Amino acid sequence: MSGRGPLAIAVRDVARPASDPQAAWLRLGIAGIAVVAVYIPVLIGLAEDWATFPNLSHGFAIPMIAGYLVWVRRHELVGTPIAPSWSGLPLLFVSLLTYAVGILGGESFLARVSLPVSVLATVLFLGGPRVARRMLVAVAYLVFMIPLPYITLKGLTDQVRVVDATASAMVLPWLGVPVLQEGYLLHLPRITLEVADVCSSIPAVTALLAVGAAYGLVNGRPVAVSLLLLFSAVPLGVLSNIVRIILTAAGTYYIGPIALQSVVHTWNGATVFIMTLGSLIVLDRLLTRWWARG
Repeated sequence: MSGRGPLAIAVRDVARPASDPQAAWLRLGIAGIAVVAVYIPVLIGLAEDWATFPNLSHGFAIPMIAGYLVWVRRHELVGTPIAPSWSGLPLLFVSLLTYAVGILGGESFLARVSLPVSVLATVLFLGGPRVARRMLVAVAYLVFMIPLPYITLKGLTDQVRVVDATASAMVLPWLGVPVLQEGYLLHLPRITLEVADVCSSIPAVTALLAVGAAYGLVNGRPVAVSLLLLFSAVPLGVLSNIVRIILTAAGTYYIGPIALQSVVHTWNGATVFIMTLGSLIVLDRLLTRWWARG
């Protein structure tokens, strides 16, 4: 009997059955839940920081935005063939090793950064390169929920406090407000204002970057426009914070210390966030018009 007969074809088909996409996606989902379970101590620590520090409260929104970015690409993902790749296994091993070193060594930032890497490695291992590329943006967006290390954040904050105070002191005389700057102190005729740590725009830098990235991604802007919005978020945020400081100082001079109880001052994080978002909307309109003409 020839080896090319119907029986041989049937045997060959049974030996290599077609992969079940639903089962493959189920395995990927279970693996994702397992990764989340492993990182529960990290997630609890992150949630505590988000709830404790107002300028980090944007962290609660980051996973939801990342989930939305996956949801809007669901049709592309369903149509993408599942092709597990062994290249994801070494990356997963390195990320879990980094997680263990961070936990045992007390380096919370290191342990936290390994979380999105582990998620991406799991997707690459069980879903394959094509699926990983489709989910790369959403997984990478999770980085914005991780606060900067305290030492880095403190050093940047101290420097930017002086920059904020200097810029405010240069503008206030134009508004008729006499001021003497001393470092991050603004001496007005009857009161001295301090550009404190919480008044600096640096603690919210991650939130500002997240806003810039989300705005371009959610609205489906071209890559170039999305990148410009991303990199414009921080300088626009710093500018918004300087405007807030100027308004607070001018209000204190003309109205009195009661101006320090205004929404602009007490809700400094929300004020900077709203002003930055408004600036991004204006910039987005200008960029999209320029892009359409180009």
